[in-house]
Amino acid sequence: MPAYGFRHTHRAARAPRSLVSRFPLRFSAFGGWSTDHALKNSPVNAVNAQELISLSDPPMPLPIVIADDSLLARKVLTKALPPDWDVDVSYATNGREALGLYREGKASVMFLDLTMPDMTGYQVLEALQHEDLNTFVIVVSADVQPMAQSRVRALGAAAFIAKPVTPQAVLPILKEYGLYV
Repeated sequence: MPAYGFRHTHRAARAPRSLVSRFPLRFSAFGGWSTDHALKNSPVNAVNAQELISLSDPPMPLPIVIADDSLLARKVLTKALPPDWDVDVSYATNGREALGLYREGKASVMFLDLTMPDMTGYQVLEALQHEDLNTFVIVVSADVQPMAQSRVRALGAAAFIAKPVTPQAVLPILKEYGLYV
C-alpha cells in the first residue's frame, strides 16, 4: 500500500486478451505439449475450446510510481494523468521509497522528482542504471536548466517535464512512447 494509505486506480476499456496471448505456447504442466494438443485431448469439444480461448480476465492496470516529496506536487501530477488511463498509482516521498516500489513490481513507469530528501532523483536514476533495472522514467522537476535535462537523459530518463505539471505536458509524452493511446 502506498505511503499515504490509499491506492489510486484509473480504469479504462481495453480490448480483451485471449488466454493464448497471455500464456506461452508450451506449458510444463502438459509435459511440453502445445496448448492445441492439450485442448484437443481434453474433454472440452472444439466449440467450447474456442470459447474458452476467447475468455479473458480484465487487463491488468499499468503500475506507475509518482515520486515527489511534496504532497501538492503528487496531487497535481495525479490530476494531470489522463482520467481514462488504466493505471495503478503508488506514491513515494523519496528515492528509497521509489526504488522499493520498483523492486515490488509497482513501477513500470516512474514519474520522478529530482530534489527529494534521503535519496534524490539523480541517485535513483544512478541506482536504476547501476543495477540494470528496467523502468520507464519521466523526470518531473522545477530545475529546467539544460544541464539538468542532459544529465537525467544521460542517466536513462526517457523524458523531462517541467513543473508545474499540466495534462498538456504529460499526454504527448505518454502518446509518443505508446503508453497511452
